[in-house]
Amino acid sequence: MGRGRQVKWGYAVAVGALMIGLVFSIPAPGAVSAVAAPAAFPTLMALGGTETPSPAPSPTDTPTVTPTPTPTPTLTPTPTLDKRLLAPDVIPLRASQLWVQTSRGGRKLRFTSSLANIGLGPLEVRPNKNHPCPPGEHNSTQIIYRDANGNGRYESLRETAVSRHRAGCMVYHRYHEHWHFKASARYTLLDPSAEEPVVVSTRRKVSFCLRDSSRVPDRLGRWPSGDAYGACSRWAPQGISVGWMDVYQNFLAGQSLRLPKKLNNGIYCLRTVVDPLDQLTETDNDNNRSVRALAIRGDRVVASRQRHCR
Repeated sequence: MGRGRQVKWGYAVAVGALMIGLVFSIPAPGAVSAVAAPAAFPTLMALGGTETPSPAPSPTDTPTVTPTPTPTPTLTPTPTLDKRLLAPDVIPLRASQLWVQTSRGGRKLRFTSSLANIGLGPLEVRPNKNHPCPPGEHNSTQIIYRDANGNGRYESLRETAVSRHRAGCMVYHRYHEHWHFKASARYTLLDPSAEEPVVVSTRRKVSFCLRDSSRVPDRLGRWPSGDAYGACSRWAPQGISVGWMDVYQNFLAGQSLRLPKKLNNGIYCLRTVVDPLDQLTETDNDNNRSVRALAIRGDRVVASRQRHCR
């Protein structure tokens, strides 16, 4: 055979062998190739593909699936209070008339607290049995009056329509011998000397008989409202009228914080929070805290500059 024919014959043989290899390497329709699939293949099958599943791979070939990160939840905005409601705005004045009581049981810091209402309408809670409360207590409902003529002022003879909100429980105070609105305030004594103030003593839940004790100081404003709340009996409504405050004197039960035996002399901060459990509906919840700076020197309380407390 001539040299030219030999080259052509060899070329034809090589091409034929290549075609035969391609035919045998292509899988039949619906069949799965024995060649290892890409790493993403098992993941796609797991997402609900209709292809015939592959034979179980060996443990060393199982791909690692990275979990999808959990999305950050979106905060739900607080609903805006209906503008037609004459809601209260209760604030705590800075504690006053502070002194140290000494007894065999140790020392107590005693003080007077005042809760003032500077809102659009009265703070009013009415006792009832609408919801369960612990034994010996009963439920209370907050009454918010609706503005009848749209003038933004509460007028007792005109405002008769109301909105009702559950406001927690009421309890009989055995030392005061009358009924109180539970969790009216919280008291905390702090040491501000550290980078983060340290709690020295605290009284988490203080109950009040909500009533009109005195008008608010002139610096907070003047309102023509008369006093309307004063009863503390079992089923009597309690509250604080606009422009009035409920005052609890320093000698009453609950108006004190126990001082640690080894408390050093120094500057401290007495914090008062009104409605600590957020049971009441108000026009403003950002002004529910007040702080009084004081210096303790043995059994004496000395006034201190307010800049030490925040």
